[in-house]
Amino acid sequence: MMQQMHFVFSTIGKVNGKIISSSRSSKSSVCENNIFAKIMLVAAGNVPRSRFILKDMSVVTNLWIRSKSRTFKNNGGKEGTADFEKAIKLCGYGKFHYGFLLLCGAMFICVGFQNGINAYILPSAECDLGLTSEQKGLLNVAFLLGGVISSLFWGVLADAYGRKHILLFTLLSDSILSIGGSFSQSFKVLLIFRALSGFFIGAPGSLIYTYLGEFHAAKQKLKALCYIGFFWTVSWLILPGLAWIITPLPISLQFNGMLYNSWRLFLAVIGVPTLIVTLITSRYPESPKFLASQGKTDEALAILRKIYATNTGRNEDEYPVKVLLSDDMMNINNRNRSFSASTVLMELLKNIWQQVRLLASLPLLKYALLSWTIYFANMFGYYGFGLWLPELFNRFENYHNLYPNRTVTVCKLIREHDLQAAVTPAQDLPVNSTNILINSTSVVCSSNLDEMVFVNSLTINAFCLLGNLASGYLANRVGRRTIPVTTMLLAGIFGFVIYFVNSSMQILIVSCMFSLMIVTANFVISCVVVDIFPTNVGAVAICMMTCFGRIGAIASNLAFGMLLDISCEVPIFLVGGIVIFGGFLALILPERKG
Repeated sequence: MMQQMHFVFSTIGKVNGKIISSSRSSKSSVCENNIFAKIMLVAAGNVPRSRFILKDMSVVTNLWIRSKSRTFKNNGGKEGTADFEKAIKLCGYGKFHYGFLLLCGAMFICVGFQNGINAYILPSAECDLGLTSEQKGLLNVAFLLGGVISSLFWGVLADAYGRKHILLFTLLSDSILSIGGSFSQSFKVLLIFRALSGFFIGAPGSLIYTYLGEFHAAKQKLKALCYIGFFWTVSWLILPGLAWIITPLPISLQFNGMLYNSWRLFLAVIGVPTLIVTLITSRYPESPKFLASQGKTDEALAILRKIYATNTGRNEDEYPVKVLLSDDMMNINNRNRSFSASTVLMELLKNIWQQVRLLASLPLLKYALLSWTIYFANMFGYYGFGLWLPELFNRFENYHNLYPNRTVTVCKLIREHDLQAAVTPAQDLPVNSTNILINSTSVVCSSNLDEMVFVNSLTINAFCLLGNLASGYLANRVGRRTIPVTTMLLAGIFGFVIYFVNSSMQILIVSCMFSLMIVTANFVISCVVVDIFPTNVGAVAICMMTCFGRIGAIASNLAFGMLLDISCEVPIFLVGGIVIFGGFLALILPERKG
């Protein structure tokens, strides 16, 4: 008590000296003494309460926490305070994290469904809605463009109002849109639904990394984020299997002038898992790291206690951390604020500007531009070859059925296919011939894909699981940039090799290797970026990276469409070259082990 009185009187003495006149000093000791002086003067009635502004309270809060830290530190050595990294580490790693990984994996499966479903509904929708090749291309672009438009929007909202709330809203919206889109009776209506679906599913596609990562200590974070890619690959394994089962069903229901058939049922079925995942997610907490960054340390601490109890089987009261330190403590007037409807837009625009300004500052700007460019290159290859491979399989099978004793390269196959499409009567073509490429000419409209397309898709995606498992195992055993550099360079090399293949088996082998490398790189890059950026801009950085990736996907589709007429070789070597360029850029990523 005497020590406290001595401190107070010494502070007031400093106030009567020169400390108050130095209240704008950058030194923390001067600022702290100034605040304590104000408290004393307010208590004595010498300074009106209105002069004690809210921003001073944040300093008082930090000082109180630090004084509590000294108290716990001197309490027989008992641990009582910790920053977030130490606090989440003390929670252990167990049941909660396994369950949470499965939940985020289920979210990612739903995202994967929406990103891959067009390849399996468009052959049927083409006949049903009378779609042209250009309209099918627009449906693909509309979905990706919806994600591009929403990227910054969802990232800013997630950094301002929380990860969980945005995930719940967007997952529920996507489920409704998927089911509603199944009733589309025209190209324009289906286009609107797919664009909106891309807009809403873009949020979980990006924020899952941030949400999952913020529940993990640094040691387990990278491994968990790498394993999450496993679930994307699982979604692309499940998708062709479901399509193989549902789309051939002889369903044709008509009511009130509306037709409802198998491809529409398939689209609706894809929306059901998203709805289930939304309900499960509502039972999980907000990111404790986000809450701590907002100054809501009591709420964050309550969540950490529950994680500790779930992982260890002990009582929540046994959790050793009693006071959680926040490195990003915000002003008290920012914690309990509420907005009227007229100020929500202005607040959103203000948040966007603040986040962009933070990312535009060094050293974040360097890493932002670097990661966005690398992801652009990755997605340029991922969607450039990835969406083209099913069509390539179809063409090889049809060609070898017609000419079993001939070999043909990819470019020769494309040229002969276009020539045959122009001169061959429809009755001479295989009954399952369908075209996915924008500039191909369709002669026969078939609502079903060749069964080998499903088989090959399942084979490639099953092979990609190896990459997901290997990246998770190696995450903490090699340097942070080793995996993305290696996989991107190898993917570019296999992209070049595609030009030289001359049989269905060769294209399957090269496709497996290319997909293995490009998919593994895709998820590891996302994991690395989560680890680079601080919490207050992490979601925006990830969402902007995803935005650039989707721009790359759109650019690759447009490049294939425009350049195939000029030269088959140009788009193939362009994709391989851009992917290799991204691999060399990954060498600049900051290195870290463990």
